[in-house]
Amino acid sequence: MTGQAKASVAQRVWDVVGAVSIRVKVLGIVLGVILVLGVFVIVQMRYVLDGALTGGLEEQGIALANSIARDAGALLTADDLTALRMLLAERRAHYSSESHNTLVDYLIVQSADGSEIVRDGRAASSAGAIPRDHGGFHGVYAVNGGRTIEIRSVIAQNGGLLRLGLSRDIIMQTVDRVTVQLLAITAVMVAVGFAAAFFLTWILTRPVLELVSATHAVAKGDFSPRVERWADDEIGELASAFNHMTESLAQAERERIDRDRLREQYISGVIGAQENERQRIARELHDSTSQSLTLLLVGLQNVKQTDDLVSVRTQVDDLRGVIANTLDEIRDISWRLRPRALDDLGLASAIRNYVQDYQRRHGIPVEAVISGLEGRLALEQETAVYRIVQEGLTNIARYAQANAVSLIVTRKAGRLKIIIEDDGVGFDPDEVARRRVSLGLHGIRERAALFGGTLTIESTPGQGASLFIEMPVTEAAEEHA
Repeated sequence: MTGQAKASVAQRVWDVVGAVSIRVKVLGIVLGVILVLGVFVIVQMRYVLDGALTGGLEEQGIALANSIARDAGALLTADDLTALRMLLAERRAHYSSESHNTLVDYLIVQSADGSEIVRDGRAASSAGAIPRDHGGFHGVYAVNGGRTIEIRSVIAQNGGLLRLGLSRDIIMQTVDRVTVQLLAITAVMVAVGFAAAFFLTWILTRPVLELVSATHAVAKGDFSPRVERWADDEIGELASAFNHMTESLAQAERERIDRDRLREQYISGVIGAQENERQRIARELHDSTSQSLTLLLVGLQNVKQTDDLVSVRTQVDDLRGVIANTLDEIRDISWRLRPRALDDLGLASAIRNYVQDYQRRHGIPVEAVISGLEGRLALEQETAVYRIVQEGLTNIARYAQANAVSLIVTRKAGRLKIIIEDDGVGFDPDEVARRRVSLGLHGIRERAALFGGTLTIESTPGQGASLFIEMPVTEAAEEHA
């Protein structure tokens, strides 16, 4: 059958199904689900019950086989085969009586070479015996097509075997009885389900049109419709859930608009900061570096025109100082754009260098604890983490009026945690979020979110602030490792 023919058949089937009423659909679904679940439960229950009963039978058999093997070993040592036959017959009869939940098919005592010494009962063929793993005991076998469990226990006195055959007939009868009971229960459930589904379809048809109308409105982007709660039942819960959903969607839409506005402000602030940084670099290059290079050119011209060797040496020393200062200025500009230590020495060293420079610039002591960063992270994540630390400490210097700062950066179990705390003036996180004035905190949250991370803020006015950033670790590529 071609793909087009299959599609045509499927379409015809769907046309037939779609033509029937909701009541028929619900009835069919409910009855189908009950039947499928009933069959599944029956099959699963048979499997579990059979396994549990068989496991218990094996445990009983192992204990019984070991006990008989010990007694048989003593009789073999005494070479009393008559007593051994009586022992096997007595044990077989005893453990096959109604007082025990077992049925012993046979008991066989074999010598070390496998020859039969004594038997009681008719043993099933051992051909095709399937070993069963029984918690490390490997003397349990399924024989006679699985109808008999054979336990083999070593007789310590002569190295022979005691073979104990336990019938599974009682287990199979028990499983069959339970199956019949489950079938009866399933039939009752089908009848009850049919009646319940019939009543349910009658209940569903009342509010469904209102729900459909409200759903169409939501699909068009109108989140204002609300549906009436017809009753305090599942349909009423559905109406309440729908109303809650529309409220959540409306709230999410408002938050999305606010996030977009804040993101635009953040991007605008970043662009402004970039332009200010470019202007600053341009001024430094023009006011300092350019003048130094001009001075260098003039000095070289003077050296060229000077014949006095002592004067030449003096001017060369001065020019070397100019060159050294110019190099320092260029390195400082380069470090501000991107710390070289981040590429050369890794994230931990770059953060330590920044902390040292931060303390020197702002006079705020920082207690830094950095651990677990021996291996390299992905280049983008290292940059993001560095900027998060930089932004967090910069915010403290600008607004916190702090006397001490604590910085913890740890990597453990595939997670990266950053904790930045200060003893400054603190703030109200809800108020800051409501006013949306802190682009620095928003930038930290955005950078963390890029790597599946989160930002948690804990602060109270007058009691300092704590930032908790956590994100999964992105391993470095081989060429960056």
